[in-house]
Amino acid sequence: MAPKLKNKQLATPVVKGKKGKDVVDERFQAIVLTDSFETRFMPMTSTKPRCLLPLCNIPLIEYTLEFLENSGINEVFLLCTNHANQIQSYIENSKKWNSKSSPLKILCVVSMESHSIGDSMRDLDNRGLIVGDFLLISGDVVTNLDFSKLLKFHNEKKAQDKDHMLTMVLNKASPLHKTRSYKDPAAFVLDKDTNRCLYYQSIPSVDGKKSSINIELELLEDAGEDLIIRNDLIDCQIDICSLPVLSTFQDNFDYQTLRNDFVRGVLTSDLLKKTIYCYISNDSSEYASRVESWQTYDSISQDILSRWCYPLVPDMNLTEDNSYSYEFNNIYKEDQVVLATTCKIETCTCIGRNSNIGEGTIIKNSIIGKNCQIGNNVIIKNSYIWDNSIIGDGSNLNHTIIGSDSIIGENVQLFPGSIIGFNVKIGNDKTIPPNVKIIKDGDNYEPDADIIGEDGEGFIYESDKEFDDSESTTTATESNTGFMYQVKTLNLSDDSINSFTNKKMKKRNNHKRRFSSNSMMSENLQFESELELEDEDFHKEGLATVLRAINNNHDIDTALLELNTLRMSMNVTYHEVRLVTIQALLHKIVEFISTDTLLPKEATTKIFSSWGKMFKRQVFSNDEQIDLLSILIDEISKLNQEYNQIVLFISVKVLYDLDILEEEQILKWWEEDKSNEQVKSLLEKFITWLQEADEEESEEESDDDEE
Repeated sequence: MAPKLKNKQLATPVVKGKKGKDVVDERFQAIVLTDSFETRFMPMTSTKPRCLLPLCNIPLIEYTLEFLENSGINEVFLLCTNHANQIQSYIENSKKWNSKSSPLKILCVVSMESHSIGDSMRDLDNRGLIVGDFLLISGDVVTNLDFSKLLKFHNEKKAQDKDHMLTMVLNKASPLHKTRSYKDPAAFVLDKDTNRCLYYQSIPSVDGKKSSINIELELLEDAGEDLIIRNDLIDCQIDICSLPVLSTFQDNFDYQTLRNDFVRGVLTSDLLKKTIYCYISNDSSEYASRVESWQTYDSISQDILSRWCYPLVPDMNLTEDNSYSYEFNNIYKEDQVVLATTCKIETCTCIGRNSNIGEGTIIKNSIIGKNCQIGNNVIIKNSYIWDNSIIGDGSNLNHTIIGSDSIIGENVQLFPGSIIGFNVKIGNDKTIPPNVKIIKDGDNYEPDADIIGEDGEGFIYESDKEFDDSESTTTATESNTGFMYQVKTLNLSDDSINSFTNKKMKKRNNHKRRFSSNSMMSENLQFESELELEDEDFHKEGLATVLRAINNNHDIDTALLELNTLRMSMNVTYHEVRLVTIQALLHKIVEFISTDTLLPKEATTKIFSSWGKMFKRQVFSNDEQIDLLSILIDEISKLNQEYNQIVLFISVKVLYDLDILEEEQILKWWEEDKSNEQVKSLLEKFITWLQEADEEESEEESDDDEE
């Protein structure tokens, strides 16, 4: 977590004292938007505000407040609209935040008449509570950013540019990063030298296809020599704002949203003449993302369990009533959890206090709340069971969410994307189809006994499509790739931006502007993603296919089918298939190592043991074994020298144990390939063992022949 700052490090506005003297106001204030004014979490948010929904069994708002506390901020305003009374009650009943020793002074500002972020900001300005620069943050942010670096960047830009009014925090992410927004992707045009934001535009996909942005170059007339277009950035709505931000909202009542209206409006205004800068975190240990959809809810939950957000992990026990302990394989359990002797608790699983797990039950990549009763022979995978819920014997839950105080009967099948609201009851032997949402109360809905059962309690929720901006309905095939995660959205990748130039503007400018794109790099393993107009790029699509399979734990046959279909459609060789497969596996290994999730040996063993089997359908001859080894050494040599030897040794040994690489071909490659000798130093021990084993076998065969 970022070190706590002393007040003197923060912005220090000057106010008038009682006798007219200047007094330094040492407060640094933060505004927390507790409502996103969206319906993506319906029907859950019809009962509870989004900021109080549980993430790894902790209310979302706790992650935001933890960041503010560790940033040295001492006064926080919670802008409350929807379910404001619940938020007020939560803060009042918190032993940590509502006590004399509380590190934060928290004030709930109720704005019931607000219907957008713009309305809330105007209401806050009317109250006159903000005295200087302030932090504006969404109440669904999970981050361990070092605030001191952000503040230093903001103050430097403010000193250099008198028109600077806003610093946006953006987090660099790979094209396939799970917490990137596929619902609201956006492009940022930045000055390469200063990170000044020159243009912003959202780029939603059109019918699942790639989109483009049109830039009027008049907007870039005052820009520097080098510009970059980025859409590889996670915008988690953490901003440092100056006071003119509030007055700008006040003067422009058509500004309703923070990005599409305010930021875009400021950047394109001929009157305001204000500037916006972007602070881009390049520290791999820093994590920042918003729980903006069910897809990111699932992704961030798994990131927390995998300890990528450290120290924001369950065993840090952020709230006073938590008692989690960490066990091997990313398993977390609280006190008084009862586990049957034959149940299996597998990787990335969290179980809350007083929960009971029955005989023969299997739980994997899932979170079980407090006081839950899970029956016998239940299968729960990639699912989230909130507090006080009951799951009957023999039920099967896959990529689903169960709200608090709900009852799922015996032998119930819940398919991917299904959401069961608070206090719902599903009868025995029922099947909940993909993406069906069920709520407790439904005055405007019809009960469906075929789905919830005769003794069930609940109604099928159907959103008002005119106003509901939640994820669109997907088919079962689309859903099973991950919780509310649509594969078709991956069409909107970092190669999907086409920039168009104005020829008249080009002639007027004597200098040429160089547009560059971002690159995706994990330590020394680099997969470049350049701005191209080509739609068919096997390297990009193949890499995406394998990484998607690993991240969503697909079965290998499905991954191979997708990859082979792609190979045939683009008419590439198996060499290219082997290349993207190796790059994807190494990328995942580096992720594990760089986030301190696993040691190099463990990470390589895990990935190659599970996914190295793909090469059985990619390597068919002795020459192809040699080619696989050549690709392996070339790609591993690009990794960090601290562990690339270990990765090579383990990967070759595992592929040998899987009978993908034969002893004779390994030895032949070793004799012929003299490159990257330093990387091979550890592997030499394995080669020596193979040679000795080969000699012993030859001697035994010779003795047998003589006999």
